[in-house]
Amino acid sequence: GCLLSVKTYGLLLLSASLAVVAAERPPPEILICYNYSCNRTAHVRPSTEDLGRVVAPFKPAAHSPQEERQMIRRAIALLELIAGGQTPTYRDRGRNPIVDAWPGQMDCIDESINTARYLELLQQRGLLRWHSVVERAYRAPFILDQHWAGQIVELQTDKRYAVDSWHLDNGNPPYIQAISDWHRKAPLPTD
Repeated sequence: GCLLSVKTYGLLLLSASLAVVAAERPPPEILICYNYSCNRTAHVRPSTEDLGRVVAPFKPAAHSPQEERQMIRRAIALLELIAGGQTPTYRDRGRNPIVDAWPGQMDCIDESINTARYLELLQQRGLLRWHSVVERAYRAPFILDQHWAGQIVELQTDKRYAVDSWHLDNGNPPYIQAISDWHRKAPLPTD
């Protein structure tokens, strides 16, 4: 009845207020990895303006899980660019190219740890409505073909998705792929 509607409205209002407050907190410091297997770490602190650019695509909130996954892709690409402005990771090239003394290159371990931290930032800021961050994804179809990626779960369906930045140069939106497809190395999505 009416009382439930008032309570529901109050909860929605409180939830929206908390999301705004969470998004407006001072920028956090993010510990990132690079130079293969977290050989080097650095603290990245987005400016207030940088964080505003990360948060902006999430306003208004996504109307579907698919829309939110696209927002996540853009936010992670932007966070990679911000990190690249403060660390040598701007040099990172997709996959594991052979480079000599090239600081900033990342393997899938670095990429997955950084992606997980970026996802956690989005979650802590109250920006994820349709997904939750879960442990990093791991696959090892062959001994020499091990791979890691960030991972999210869609709240309504419990369907998991790999969030994989390793294939691309720094600052490009990561691939987000159903974990079952990612485990079997299905072709990467084209969108």
